[in-house]
Amino acid sequence: MLNHAGAYNDTGNTSLLEYYDVAFNDTSFTKQGFTYELKHPSIGILLSVFSLITIVGNILVIVAVTREIYLRTVTNYFIVSLAVADLMVGGIVMPFSISHEMTNNVWLYGPVWCDLWHSFDVLASTASIMNLCVISLDRYWAINDPISYPIRMSSSKVSLLITGVWLCSATISFPAIAWWRAVTPPDLPSNQCIFTEDTGYLIFSSCVSFYCPLIIMLFVYYKIYKAAVAQTRSIKMGCKVMMSSSMDGEAMTLRMHRGGRKRTTHENDTSAERNASDSDSGSPAHLVRAQAGERPTKFITKRLRHFAISKKLSKIAKEQKAAKTLGIVVGVFILCWLPFFITNLLLALCKTCVVYPEVLFPVFTWFGYINSGMNPIIYALSMRDFRRAFSKIIFICCPKYGVIRRQTANDNNTSTSFTVSTVDRTVPYKL
Repeated sequence: MLNHAGAYNDTGNTSLLEYYDVAFNDTSFTKQGFTYELKHPSIGILLSVFSLITIVGNILVIVAVTREIYLRTVTNYFIVSLAVADLMVGGIVMPFSISHEMTNNVWLYGPVWCDLWHSFDVLASTASIMNLCVISLDRYWAINDPISYPIRMSSSKVSLLITGVWLCSATISFPAIAWWRAVTPPDLPSNQCIFTEDTGYLIFSSCVSFYCPLIIMLFVYYKIYKAAVAQTRSIKMGCKVMMSSSMDGEAMTLRMHRGGRKRTTHENDTSAERNASDSDSGSPAHLVRAQAGERPTKFITKRLRHFAISKKLSKIAKEQKAAKTLGIVVGVFILCWLPFFITNLLLALCKTCVVYPEVLFPVFTWFGYINSGMNPIIYALSMRDFRRAFSKIIFICCPKYGVIRRQTANDNNTSTSFTVSTVDRTVPYKL
């Protein structure tokens, strides 16, 4: 640095650009290269903002599910696992990627951390898409069988699925360091950190980390769409809801029909039929109970209260809304990461097929990184429970903001009323 300063002092009229060209000459920067370097501060600030949004947003998700009891659901545990992967991208992968871009692809942290950085990159990206794959399966099970879903999806099964996601992701990432070092050119300078260009690894990692889970997710969400359409059609045509119970070794089925009377006949003479009419509406709702033997009326009433139809329909609607929101998350993920993995596969199979890879590859990589900060925004915009939890956390961190929001809410809700439409009547509510 003394020589650099001497060079600058000896030529008092030397331009700043020429001085920095000399000062950074040992890192092979050219005058044109440093002109590009001068544009980097604004780019670096922008990328740092993306990293900060990713970190803060995913911390909000993790804290929200941890603090709020109403958010501790099976699906949200998978969302927390996804948030951990995205937080890893924002807190570990993105800062060193920013440094790499700012120094014009000069690596300042040694070959060991270069390998670890790439490993964390692969780990987080793979864990993200595999968590989304598991979430899609979870939504399919919830939509397809919403009644028995809470029983089937136990906490032990959730823990097993999440553990499997991270073990599979770690297997693809950290052991691959040995593979990378085996195919890395021995004369690679220590200030260079390039990802392996080995064709076999690029094809293998792309298929396992992206394409195979992508095919599974698309197929599962197609099935979710069909199941949701079928349930919506069933509700509109007469609300047929099937529930089974194994209490006392006896199965029970409930059906709700609306819009008129419906008779059911059974070959078994011991079958019982109960009609319940709503006094507030001219359109009755009929509940038919079919069972193997006669049961007292009190037992029927108790069971009907336990399996409240309106509550089950509300649960189905909630599951469908969650599936829609998470479908948006999956769609955004695909849009952000698909260009990178297409380019990655093309570079493995046909290096000359990609034009300007030194420009496209970093841009597509950052598209994928930015996706990690978009999920919390989607949750806040689409899911009321997360929005409420985020507001509580922000109120705790920023009390003045909380006071302003509460005053605004009170002013807006002084005399607001709305109605809730049920199956056969409209009930007014006042806030």
